[in-house]
Amino acid sequence: MKIFSLLFLGLVTSMPVLATQSYLDAFTAAYPSVRGTQLESCAACHSPVKADFLNGYGLDLRDKGKKLNFSAIEALDSDEDGKSNIVEIKAESFPGSQVKTAEYLIFTNGKGDVHFNHEMHVTGPAYNILGDCSKCHAADMFPKYFNDNTPIRDKAHTICWRCHTESRSANAPLQCDGCHL
Repeated sequence: MKIFSLLFLGLVTSMPVLATQSYLDAFTAAYPSVRGTQLESCAACHSPVKADFLNGYGLDLRDKGKKLNFSAIEALDSDEDGKSNIVEIKAESFPGSQVKTAEYLIFTNGKGDVHFNHEMHVTGPAYNILGDCSKCHAADMFPKYFNDNTPIRDKAHTICWRCHTESRSANAPLQCDGCHL
């Protein structure tokens, strides 16, 4: 957990600032308890952390919480995980994304955990995704929100292997132990 925390801290401190500081200031003024937590970051509304990309919470705030009216969207469930935004904020979890920490997912299985840095894959130029969600998320691909009770193994093997093979990158794992640690 300590290593993961250090990785997360390194990720957060190296993230570009995409929203103006006033938006983050307004969020922390509305919810002072988030100061010093993972929610005191751009990832509260942006996920992946990419300019002009808003997660479900950011979209709801833009569309339904005009003029940064956070209370107007507290009762909503922006990430469709069964918990209202305010419940998630109080629990210091992201109201617009089902990830536990910003942009870093760990899929557990019998072959070994798969650690997946979503932000790196979405925004890194070497990955050739460049913010195009449809390259991985569509009807017959990965769901936008993951449910631990829905297996994604077959989809992961098909989608990830295809992309890793087509990229021809020496850094893209093609063997099981390259993804399963």
